[in-house]
Amino acid sequence: MVTAEHEGSVVAVAMLDGTLHAFDDTCPHAGCSLAEGELDGQTVVCPCHMATFDVTTGAVVDGPAPSGVATWSVTVADGALVLGEPQDPEPAEDDRAAHEDAGPSPAARPDTDVTVLVELEHAAMRRQFEAIDSLTDAPELTAAWATLRDLLEIHASAEEAILYPKLARAADEGAEEAEHAVHDHNEIRDSVRTVQEHAVGSEGWRHALRRAREVNEEHLQEEERDPLPLFRENTDRARREELGQEWLAFHEQHHDARGLAGEDVDPRSVVEGRS
Repeated sequence: MVTAEHEGSVVAVAMLDGTLHAFDDTCPHAGCSLAEGELDGQTVVCPCHMATFDVTTGAVVDGPAPSGVATWSVTVADGALVLGEPQDPEPAEDDRAAHEDAGPSPAARPDTDVTVLVELEHAAMRRQFEAIDSLTDAPELTAAWATLRDLLEIHASAEEAILYPKLARAADEGAEEAEHAVHDHNEIRDSVRTVQEHAVGSEGWRHALRRAREVNEEHLQEEERDPLPLFRENTDRARREELGQEWLAFHEQHHDARGLAGEDVDPRSVVEGRS
């Protein structure tokens, strides 16, 4: 699969049985890139939370996605891809039921190593922050920010419930890394609250959003440099995959940040497994 910019959207293009198909690259569940997932017949499996879409119709076949994805007809002219008008996803209840009975083929199952899932969400956050920068319409900004705000909280809460209590016990320096990460999460939460204090799209809102992006990006880079490699070194693959299943279940339970307060968390409670 390849991706291309088209009228403000990132579009993924795949070849199936000699025919090109184009579809929205952004998974509507958490903003992950579908092009980074796996093709299984005429379906694509999101690498973050295993939402599955029919690439020919855009319909949801399986998983937690709240809606399907837009599709485009594709032709090639003078060596360039030419996309038609976007088409809304078609309903596919029969396809969903059949897929649930059969399950995805083993080759199509995304990597469920929890550290891989964490990093995929990091990429989704970066994509969403970047996408907001290109928006000017207030309703679109409101919707995009709500999606990103929820993802930031779900991600932090999932790490505090699943990843960091385990890291604190798995490595000598794990407790220190876990405590530092939760401090970072609280700084991100504070930056999110500051964004919420301003009218969407206002100068103050944009300034607060840039600050939230900076705080979040600093944390993501630290996490990718230190605690995630440390966790991989001290936790075997099978256990990381078990925790990945817990990660997916947590996201299903707390879709749209359902049941999450967004309040600061005591770092010691996470280190001691009391969160």
